[in-house]
Amino acid sequence: MEYSPQNLEYAVSVFYNGEQSERAKAHAWLTAAQRVPEAWNFVWDFLQPSKGTEIQFYAATTLHTKILRCWNEVPPESYEELKNKLLEAVFTYSKGPKIVTNRLCISLAAFILQQGTVDLAAILSPLSTPENTALLLEVLTVIPEEYNSMTMGSSLRTKNRIALQQACPAVLDDMLRWLQAVYNPEYTKEAPSEETVQNWVTVATCACSWLTLGGEDAAEHPRGSLPDRMPLCRALLAVVQLLSTWNSVVSDSALDACEACLSGVRAAASTSASVRYPESALQLLAHLAALTAPLMARDNVPNSVNEELLSALLTCCVAVGECHAHALVKAAESADDSDTTRGARQVIELILAAQAAPGHYPIHETRSNLTFGFWYTLQDELLNLMDRTNDIHQVWKQVFSRLLETLITKSIAPADADLSKDDLELLRCYRQDTADSVMYCYGVLGEWCWSIVRCSYEGAEGEAAREAALHVFAALADAAPAHCVKPALLQLLQHALHAAHTATAKPLLSTALDCLGGYATWVGSVAGAGGEAAVSSLGRECVHAAGAALPRCPAAAALALRKLAADCSGPAAALAPDIVQAAQSFQGSGSKSDAWVRRQLVSAAGAALAAAERHAAAPLLHALARSLHADLVAQAQSPAGGASAAECCAALLGALAPSGALAVDLFRVLAPALPPYASNAALVESMFHILKQTVSSLIDELLPVVSDVAELLIAGFNTCPCASGLDVVKLMVMSVGAEWAGCRNVLRASVAPSARLLTQEPAARPDLTEGLFTLLQTITKKKPQYIDWIDDMLLNLIELALRAVRVWEAGGARAACGWLSALAARRAHSLQPYAPALTATALLCIGGMTPRNQIEPLADLLLSLNRAAWREPGQGAEAGQGAGLATWLRSALAVPDFPTQHATDPHKHKFIQSIIKEKSSKRRILESVQEFSLVCRGLVDTEYARQTIASKQLVA
Repeated sequence: MEYSPQNLEYAVSVFYNGEQSERAKAHAWLTAAQRVPEAWNFVWDFLQPSKGTEIQFYAATTLHTKILRCWNEVPPESYEELKNKLLEAVFTYSKGPKIVTNRLCISLAAFILQQGTVDLAAILSPLSTPENTALLLEVLTVIPEEYNSMTMGSSLRTKNRIALQQACPAVLDDMLRWLQAVYNPEYTKEAPSEETVQNWVTVATCACSWLTLGGEDAAEHPRGSLPDRMPLCRALLAVVQLLSTWNSVVSDSALDACEACLSGVRAAASTSASVRYPESALQLLAHLAALTAPLMARDNVPNSVNEELLSALLTCCVAVGECHAHALVKAAESADDSDTTRGARQVIELILAAQAAPGHYPIHETRSNLTFGFWYTLQDELLNLMDRTNDIHQVWKQVFSRLLETLITKSIAPADADLSKDDLELLRCYRQDTADSVMYCYGVLGEWCWSIVRCSYEGAEGEAAREAALHVFAALADAAPAHCVKPALLQLLQHALHAAHTATAKPLLSTALDCLGGYATWVGSVAGAGGEAAVSSLGRECVHAAGAALPRCPAAAALALRKLAADCSGPAAALAPDIVQAAQSFQGSGSKSDAWVRRQLVSAAGAALAAAERHAAAPLLHALARSLHADLVAQAQSPAGGASAAECCAALLGALAPSGALAVDLFRVLAPALPPYASNAALVESMFHILKQTVSSLIDELLPVVSDVAELLIAGFNTCPCASGLDVVKLMVMSVGAEWAGCRNVLRASVAPSARLLTQEPAARPDLTEGLFTLLQTITKKKPQYIDWIDDMLLNLIELALRAVRVWEAGGARAACGWLSALAARRAHSLQPYAPALTATALLCIGGMTPRNQIEPLADLLLSLNRAAWREPGQGAEAGQGAGLATWLRSALAVPDFPTQHATDPHKHKFIQSIIKEKSSKRRILESVQEFSLVCRGLVDTEYARQTIASKQLVA
């Protein structure tokens, strides 16, 4: 369809008003229209005031796209005309519509940046009049934003960065000049007008934009340091002070102004360069504290009407405090009583108060979740200092003790009836963040944490408060000292035991069981240490409590029982009959959660049986095995019911790994039920899951059942080759390939059907492709003699690997490259006939046939080809194939426009030389390949190339 004005207007109308399918087609057509040269003409026709807003917005968007993507279409002699047209359009739409004005301002910013900001002041001078202040501020605001997001060559970016950084101090000084109106004495008598407040929003937003200019590229200038920016920061804070004084409820434009000002302060103080000015940072923190403290005193209540303002203030305090944690710590520890040290301590108190915000999160407040990062940064700084001084200052022990008590209180969950589904998820994430912060407290307080939690539990009123204390206790489980009994820890575990026996509310019961499971490793380490009777019987009590709780809280109890059975072998073995009975008798509703519970119970039973004496365990296992055999038979008759039976069998086999004889007994009972699985495509993977766990558990004792496993494997591959089955083959061949001759048939019977299935299209089954070449790579690298078993298939497999190198799925391509690399190292003569084609394929992939994230395995492949011992011409059947990688690279790259038209002869020559001279360093090969890939893809001197080189330098 022709790109005529009528057609374009019709397409815009369809895009905004048509049916969904029509809108998609219109969008695609309109996007294509933005790239055609004629777009430079129709945009100005559509920017006429007589056109509709939708057409005007499309025109403004098209103009921005043309400047960004099609700048090469503008001849230099037309730059002045384009600038004048842009300014005229900006003036025309100065009164709106706002979305059109904004897009035109962004287009003007892009125009400025495309020229390297040659003369920023001259271009913007038409906007530098009082009546055009709003337009000037909007353009100034979007220039840094466009610079940060715009794709441009490295040289142009450097030019822009230098120009913008030179302009930055003057711009920020202008922002300060406009903000100084906040000090007008008239505002002590009457509030600022709405127009003034809106102006402050715009000015603060612009200041923030320039303060964040360039991100990691931003360099500090003499007038751009934190001390020089302090007047601006004070003015921004003064705006917040004024608006919060005149408004008991800070909302609408006043809130926008406060948030914009605080964002500006945050940007000014939270750069890496600002840490060089600790005194200025402490002054700023003192100013922040003086502003925040009275507002917190006034508004720190449940369901605060100024929740958003408090959140903005707190976010600013946290950001500045995190960036200047070292200065904050030094000031808080100082004996000095200056304004700055008092301010530092006050900031910590304010963040503590915010962490303890009244009410339940997220029902009554949403600010206490903003502080977690601060505590991590603070404890990290303290631990770094402790490494040097071997001590923690007393002030931090007090702070983190109060924090831990606060975390316990804030962990108290409201009744579920008060929470929506979304609120429940927010609360779950919040409690996880709380658990992480508890470990920060442990980093500072150490074992004193358990004493604090014990006091909180014993002083708690109600089940919800006790549950919160146990939640924090569970979070400390990983820190429990092995083989060491701490009185507070032991008493808390006794409280958890009591709750597991007596609790009626599910949250308390579930958390108590989490504690029993979480401390299973510690219980196992101390239960056999002797000493107090309470300690020696602790493991048995925990196992018994978890088992008794199964009817009341199946999921948490089953998980706790599994952990306890694995870590407390003695008590678990003694209670093995009860645990096996629980695993056999559990009957759920058939849901996924019930299947999960059954797996935990079966795994617990396996751990208990593995710890018990063989004569006692065998009868119990036989009964459980017969039950699982029946489940397998039922599942085979009704495959749609899921794979829970197979998963339970695999879980039991895994748990029996410490007792190979019992695992063999179990497999022999289960094996007769598996042939139907091998002949049903829907069940083959379930069978392979069982076989994998069998081989893993019997890795040193597989021979008694290896023929049965092999028979099922071969039958399964005849039905449906699967990646999971190839994992089993890999384990079997690597473990018993030298002892059992049948491994040869297993390898052939698995590789052949897998290769046949992938022959038509390797990308159709990326998991199988990855599994096949991972198997071959492992064997080739570790047991290369086994490759002789499939020697007649080798040429077909190499051809398949050459095709798999080109697939877009990273796993399959990486595995294929890995196998070919291993083959080059171990059996180069087998690969040599295909090496020229493989080299050309690798070059095509480097040049753009595959995604950029697959470059590394291709670099490894080239290194392996360069290292390989190839036969020279005349040395055998492969005579005439060439001397090696150098020959193949030159031959492939001699073709014009190969791999792409972007690669010139100098690029190719440099690449060949860098590759063939390197036979040891993977890093240097990768650097050369990445550079050549950027060349071939036309990405040299782009933002992507800049970031790639920067990350490479960082790694190096």
